[in-house]
Amino acid sequence: MPCNSPKKLISLTLALLLAACGGDDTTVANNSSTGTPVNPQETEQCNEQSWFGGVTEVCNGVLVYRDYVYDDYGADTGLLSPSPTLLNLASRSGQNENPFANTPGLLSPTAGDSRYPVGAESTADLVVLRVSRQGNTYTATFELNALYEAGQTIAAIALDTDNNPATGSESLLGLAVQGADITYEFNTGNPDSNLITGTFPAPANGKFKMWAVTAQSSGEVMNVAFRGHEEEAGAEGTIPSQLLPGKGNWWEDKQAAALGAGDISQFFAQIDSRKLTAGNTEKAVVDAGFRQRVYTSKYTAPNSTGEGMVLQAEASSPETDSMFCGQYFHFVGKYQPYGVYIPAGGNFDDQRSLQMIMHGCEANHASQINQPGMQAQFGDQLDRVLISPLGRGPYGFYSGLSERDVLDVLDDALNTFNIDEDRVLVGGYSMGGYGSTRLAALYPDRFAGLSNWVGFTGSILNTPLIGEALIQGEQALTSTLPFAFPLSSTIGGVGNISNYLGNLRHIPGTHSYGALDELVQVNTGLDWALKLGQTDGVLYEFYMHLVAEHLTLIALDEWGKEAEFTRNLTRVKNHGRITYKTNEAFAYPEYDIKHDKAYWLSRIKGRAEGDIVIDVESFACARSTSTFENGQTAGNGPVPFIQTFRRLMGMPVQAANENRLTANLTNVTSMRIDTAASCLQNGAAYTVVSDGPVVLNFSNGKVLNLPAGTSTGNL
Repeated sequence: MPCNSPKKLISLTLALLLAACGGDDTTVANNSSTGTPVNPQETEQCNEQSWFGGVTEVCNGVLVYRDYVYDDYGADTGLLSPSPTLLNLASRSGQNENPFANTPGLLSPTAGDSRYPVGAESTADLVVLRVSRQGNTYTATFELNALYEAGQTIAAIALDTDNNPATGSESLLGLAVQGADITYEFNTGNPDSNLITGTFPAPANGKFKMWAVTAQSSGEVMNVAFRGHEEEAGAEGTIPSQLLPGKGNWWEDKQAAALGAGDISQFFAQIDSRKLTAGNTEKAVVDAGFRQRVYTSKYTAPNSTGEGMVLQAEASSPETDSMFCGQYFHFVGKYQPYGVYIPAGGNFDDQRSLQMIMHGCEANHASQINQPGMQAQFGDQLDRVLISPLGRGPYGFYSGLSERDVLDVLDDALNTFNIDEDRVLVGGYSMGGYGSTRLAALYPDRFAGLSNWVGFTGSILNTPLIGEALIQGEQALTSTLPFAFPLSSTIGGVGNISNYLGNLRHIPGTHSYGALDELVQVNTGLDWALKLGQTDGVLYEFYMHLVAEHLTLIALDEWGKEAEFTRNLTRVKNHGRITYKTNEAFAYPEYDIKHDKAYWLSRIKGRAEGDIVIDVESFACARSTSTFENGQTAGNGPVPFIQTFRRLMGMPVQAANENRLTANLTNVTSMRIDTAASCLQNGAAYTVVSDGPVVLNFSNGKVLNLPAGTSTGNL
């Protein structure tokens, strides 16, 4: 884990972080390569909670390698290897226990072809390796993502004690390690701590090389240490690249190739005993590019071991069991990864904007974000950091534990990079389109803009048809679906987010759909467009691509119009009018998730089950009125489309301020109003229309206890 300098962790120099990447006789690259003075406080400690995968550093005299997580798929043997979670789908559908030979998988393949026995997943997934010196003895401590039995994992190291690649002929669990002259194996671990610890005598030479691996008890190596931060996840997001041997989505392509070739000589640490002294800290440097970052979560999945990943994941609810893209959480442990694209060029000390990219069903945190067009158009051209949560797996649907992951990833990114928090945007594809729209709607005061591609709404039967046509349309729709769904199915979604589009009043967005979409069918797109058009005050650009099916847009990797739309978007902090709909059924108190706040409204509580609907306006702040234009057009990019939109017309007109508040409330029993943010002063006039009794608490201490109906007065 790199020693974290808040918001200024990464140098955009080309310094290598580690001698493991070949031939440098220093232990790690340090901050002297940045050309910027190092804050003394920044060298005192290492961050144990989050890090960039593959980095090695010295932390208070201890050599620490921090690995990628869920990168333990062993050697590439030339097979097409599917998502590691597909066995769960196969077991639920009654297929045989090993479907890998007959199914290629979708959108999150591995480069390595090895797997664990069911129930032993992640037991050779190295998380952290620490090497410390005590006099004439070294201690190597391997922390694993999971460990269930003391003897089910082997940790092994090889040393080139004379630091001479021309001498030594040892192999490490059958793997070539050029120059190694001694090896050690440690095969007894502690399942309570997930640690395997071993000691070895200090080599006579104060400088020596070390290689390290973790393996199943059979000796099959699954994970290799000291790989550097430039490991690859080369499958990108398109179908062709998903079907290439040696390309995966889990940051283990180079590892898989080296294990397949039987030679891991390139992955080593150069250890200098003089640097392993108390008080010495040398932090890693990570340069621009596509990286994996790992953070430590406070939460693990219920009904699980709470370690690593599981194939036999339980559905989040009975309704989603045995359903295609039902909500499941496969990556259940405390260590969670996310993808990061750091744009090249510029001065990293300058503030940048941040774009969250949320993946679709069957994909992962190295899918859409890891495409050249996405990185160029949303990243480099906008000087924007891109992040992509795993969401606890390919079927998380971004609610519950998956939503917690998204929020934690966002917080970690804001604490790691120098981000202008007024320029944080969210977007996603398919399931990610649903998740990103849901996130923007339920946390509207956090985002400046939205990009939704073929987003599922939360119901397969959304349609603008009415009456008898609706019934006939539903019957026709369900007869053409490639999977069998109940008529009321929400798949893995929690809430039909198309009913909450009014929350996007201050979050402009693009919404892109395909007329030939076989999964999120055209009725969904039409319903989305209809509701956007009927929702007062929401700025949007809606595209129906005429010859696009579900994966066309991601396959073409052309995002120009959507990226350009976001270029200058800035978060609205406290607008005069707030329209917000929420539902306490969306809360997950076990993960500290609730949706009871929007701008200067907070502590929103409902009177009964169901939607809570708020339309509140303060006329007290400096404000302006805007005129909107609704229209339609057509164009091409990346394929022909027809378009509807709502845009601002001309410049906003300054309006007179009034010390006045209006509110229309449905199913609200109480809420808090920030008088400073809403600019309300003592004596402010109010008109409140409520369908039941409501308590309005003001931050200046005023309290209004109002009955059902219309109430007027002054604060």
